Amino acid sequence: MELLLTICKYFLWFILYSVGGWIMETILYMVVQRRVVKRGFLFGPLCPIYGVGAILATVTLYDRVDNIFLLFLIGMVMCTTLEYVTHFVLEKLFHTTWWDYSNKRFNIKGRICLKNSLLFGVGIVLIVRVFQPAIIYATDQIPDTAILWISFVIYSILLIDLATTVSGLKNTVEQLKDFQKLIGGHMQKGLDTTDERISELAERLKASEALTDVLDRLRSTKSPLGRLHDRYPNISFNRYKDVLQFIYGKQEEVHEKRAEKRKEKAESKENNEEKK
Repeated sequence: MELLLTICKYFLWFILYSVGGWIMETILYMVVQRRVVKRGFLFGPLCPIYGVGAILATVTLYDRVDNIFLLFLIGMVMCTTLEYVTHFVLEKLFHTTWWDYSNKRFNIKGRICLKNSLLFGVGIVLIVRVFQPAIIYATDQIPDTAILWISFVIYSILLIDLATTVSGLKNTVEQLKDFQKLIGGHMQKGLDTTDERISELAERLKASEALTDVLDRLRSTKSPLGRLHDRYPNISFNRYKDVLQFIYGKQEEVHEKRAEKRKEKAESKENNEEKK
């Protein structure tokens, strides 16, 4: 019973920090983008990566590390590693890129960057020294039976949310597949699509009311793809990169990538001929 109660307390702490992370991201996004966007991987008001990071810090650092600078360093490394691994797992599991720091200085493969790492270190110091003692005190005031029931209810809701999220991702992929078929299937993996073909498809899209209607529905925040893109503007589906770029009017980026590839091939060919 004691073990179950301890697990439930950690679970509630995880939820609290996940909600706190969601609130922070939503406010920051609202300030920067000047519009309200529900952030997070799940449909509910949660950013689980913050909850996982906070619990890891509580288990490994709380009442164990007294030196603030050491606490900062360990927290920075730990959370940066968590962010990198999370990005990698989501990319392999769902074939998607959820965030991209490629445009930020001192980044590694767009998955992590120095600025975020420093903020993670500060966040861990605040969690271990300020927030966690207060949260432990608050949860200790709640009756054990109430903690068990609250945990059970929230856990059930979380499972439903997770199932809904996975279903939404599946529907998004189906939408991308259907749109790819609708425009002729000429964008598969971006390997067999020429610039001329891209332009031709763009003209067909503008001229066809049916295709325009489909495009508008895909972009709508009522569609699974629209909702996901609204939350994560930089999200990319690895198998449908060109389709996604096409839907959101980024044909110029496609052209640039094609030109870079042709230039690289030409330079490689010239180097090979010079060696011969």
